[in-house]
Amino acid sequence: LAFLLGIFYNVYTHPYMKIKDIYINGNRVTEDTEIIKKLKSPLGKNILFYNPTKYEKDINSLEYVKASKVRKVFPKTLSVKIEEDFPMFEIEKYGKKILVTNNGLVTDKSPYSEDAKLIKIKANGVETTMGQSFTSSKATQDFIKEIQASSLIGSVSQLNLENKLDIGIMVQDIEVRFGDLNNISYKIKLLEKILQEIKNKELKAVSINLNNGDNPLVVVN
Repeated sequence: LAFLLGIFYNVYTHPYMKIKDIYINGNRVTEDTEIIKKLKSPLGKNILFYNPTKYEKDINSLEYVKASKVRKVFPKTLSVKIEEDFPMFEIEKYGKKILVTNNGLVTDKSPYSEDAKLIKIKANGVETTMGQSFTSSKATQDFIKEIQASSLIGSVSQLNLENKLDIGIMVQDIEVRFGDLNNISYKIKLLEKILQEIKNKELKAVSINLNNGDNPLVVVN
C-alpha cells in the first residue's frame, strides 16, 4: 500500500505530468486569453486528472464560438480546436445591410469590434432568413469557403457574385476578374502566386484577369 501510495504521489506531483503548454487554433476573433479563462487556467495542473471535455461547454458559450474540442497531448500539452461563427460579410439589399457570417449564414450578431472591416458582397437572390445560408448556390458557398481558407482573406474588400460566369474580387485595391466558379482551388492558388510576384517586383497593379487560362493578364499602372 505504501509503495502504491508513493507511486500515486509521484505521478500527481511530478513536474513532467503538469500542463505546460496550450495550443489553440481555429480562432480568428476570439482571444486566446478568453478561451484559457474558460479552461479554468489549467497551466500547472496535473494532466492525468484534468478533464478537458468538461470545459468545452463553457468555451462554446463565448459569443463567436460555434464549437470546440479540447484534447490532452501527453505528457504536458493541451490542444484546443475552435470553430467560430462571426460576421465577416455585408450585403446591401433594399437600402438595408444584411450581415453574413464566415460560414455564409445570415446573422443578427454584431461585429466583433467597432472598427471591424466587413467584406462587401454583391449578389442576386439573397436569402434574408436568420441562420440560413445567404445563397442556395453550392458553387458560391464553396467559393466562399475556399477564399476564407486562402491567404487572400485578409486583403479582400469586396466580392461581386452577381454574374457566376464572371466573379469579381477586390483584393489589395486590385480589381480581379476571377471568371466562373470552375477550378476554384487552382485559380485561388494562381492568384496568390501572382500577387506574391507583384509584391516581389514592387509593381503597382491595377487589375488581374484570370479568364485567360494559364496565361493571366496583369495590368500595371
